[in-house]
Amino acid sequence: MPDGPELAVVVIGFRAPTDLVAAVRSVLGQNIPLEVVVVNSGGGSAQALLADAGLDVPVIEFEHRLFVGAARNRGIAATKAPFIAFLADDCLACPGWAEVRLRHHRKGVAAVASAIANSHPRNLVACAAHLVTYMRRLPGLPAHKALRYGVSFDRKLFDRYGLFNEQMASGEDTEFMERLPKAMVPLWEPAVLTVHRNETRLIRLIADQYLRGRRYGAYLKSVGRQKPLRIFKGVFRDRRNVGKLAKEGLAEEDRRFAMLSLPIVWVALFAKSLGAAVGARYGDRTGRRP
Repeated sequence: MPDGPELAVVVIGFRAPTDLVAAVRSVLGQNIPLEVVVVNSGGGSAQALLADAGLDVPVIEFEHRLFVGAARNRGIAATKAPFIAFLADDCLACPGWAEVRLRHHRKGVAAVASAIANSHPRNLVACAAHLVTYMRRLPGLPAHKALRYGVSFDRKLFDRYGLFNEQMASGEDTEFMERLPKAMVPLWEPAVLTVHRNETRLIRLIADQYLRGRRYGAYLKSVGRQKPLRIFKGVFRDRRNVGKLAKEGLAEEDRRFAMLSLPIVWVALFAKSLGAAVGARYGDRTGRRP
């Protein structure tokens, strides 16, 4: 057994948003000891923000913008625990988030993926945002239908297969996991649950999905995949799947609002598809958060 915590958590901030306080607090509130470090880039003072909230954790600050891969790597370098997880500043770690991960890692699982819960399950716009972005990470989905993201890793993987790509605006976790042997596909564990703070206003949802789509299209362009029109059709095709996945992946009390949000989902999916096509042609020139 190592000295100190067995799991490190890197909380990634951009411009020191106020939401960072709740994200860090959700990690510190886990029921096992953790090694926690905050990596904030793009300006602001995460150190002062957290200190004002009474939170004392190590903080690494960068005035310039870091893509997520670079922020992950700085956190890896700053921690020592044998296993390492990551949390974005717009997310919260639910109870058991760390303990369940560590339980699997101790049994020899190299990578553990997590499910996503909606921050506002009774808000139709937030429900639509949740389905568009996380329809394949709903907690009720069987393993064969789930996308494996929100992953914690055995630190040895980074020694063996390298670190995250620091030049990619998005998709750095996909690119890293594609380097791993097929036998190391992350374990789907819906008991590891992360809450994502979804948009609650329609115009912001549409803008957010367009930007997400553009970053996705730029990623596909960077790896030489498909033409813009084909990418648009591929993303928009998800309108056929979202209702089925919602019925299967959500608890009964959340399902009704999710199904009522489907018209908004289709509008948001169109915006995301359009952004993906633009990103595939022109790249990611938004200058926004990675």
